[in-house]
Amino acid sequence: MLKIKKKIIISDVTLRDGNHAVNHSINEKVIQNYCAMINETGVNIIEVGHGNGLGASSLSIGRSKLSDEKALKIARSVLKKTKLSIHSIPGFSRLDDLDKAIDCGVDIFRIGTNSTEIDTTFSQIEFCKKNKVEVWGVLMMAHLVYDKKKTYLEKIKFLYNLGVKTIVIMDSAGFFLPHDVKDIILNIKKKFKIKLGFHGHNNFGSAISNSIIACLYGAEIVDVSIKGFGAGAGNTQMDVFLTVLEKIGYKGNVKLGEIYNIAKKFPKILEKEKIKYSNPFSEPKNIMSANYGLFSGFASKVDYFSDKFKLDDIDAFKAIGAKRLVAGQEDLIFNILYNLKKRKKT
Repeated sequence: MLKIKKKIIISDVTLRDGNHAVNHSINEKVIQNYCAMINETGVNIIEVGHGNGLGASSLSIGRSKLSDEKALKIARSVLKKTKLSIHSIPGFSRLDDLDKAIDCGVDIFRIGTNSTEIDTTFSQIEFCKKNKVEVWGVLMMAHLVYDKKKTYLEKIKFLYNLGVKTIVIMDSAGFFLPHDVKDIILNIKKKFKIKLGFHGHNNFGSAISNSIIACLYGAEIVDVSIKGFGAGAGNTQMDVFLTVLEKIGYKGNVKLGEIYNIAKKFPKILEKEKIKYSNPFSEPKNIMSANYGLFSGFASKVDYFSDKFKLDDIDAFKAIGAKRLVAGQEDLIFNILYNLKKRKKT
């Protein structure tokens, strides 16, 4: 029986990826309360910010309740034991956004973009290195480079040659199945001496199994969120994932009882702030979304415009899937669904 041989770093993305689930409306009280609780659990890292990361708040993508600076300063003031991280996508964020995040006391800078465009991370990675802050590379929408040629290895090599020694494979579309994850982790570990992370989405109901497989075959970092709270069908559910880790014999430092308590309290924290809690689970639209390899964060936009144009959401995802949109192209959803509505009228 396989065993997990290395320490697993638990990275909590509830306050970043979870922002997708509530139209980026996580506020000051939620950040304060959640960070205060997670700080006492032994969770290693917590990521805070707009769902699409640093600098992404906009009319087309969705406006954050708080500015990046305010959100990060609130988290930093509370966190004493758990490290603070941010997600940064070049194009949404600029170098001066990174500079402000450094001033806010961010510990880890995760620089990522759609895997096909990974070269656009160059300037931000170099900036982080110059400023002597910890920088990770993130291959978003990793399924786009998962092919017979193993194109993902070229992308890893690009980051590695830049001096990045920690890289996260992000299954943004919830596309991968366990055998895919095993294949990816093993192939990367054979060629590169790096610390490897995995970020799962639950569109096919495989986020837990994918994350466990990643750990068994050499990943050392796993992104999780409380109750799976995140974009689309949600992320790897922290409370379940940690329980399964324990069940297969892994002894970590996270206080599981405290995680269970947070899982019970979190919906109430949101409801108290009049933020509608969205319980993640995979509906047909999420399954369809993953099947087409679409970004999980599209779900709220598709819901809104499907309702506005009185379209079936599955038909909407089919239309968007045919255009092969990627994260950052949310503004095209309106046009696609508007045109779909016009075609249905004729």
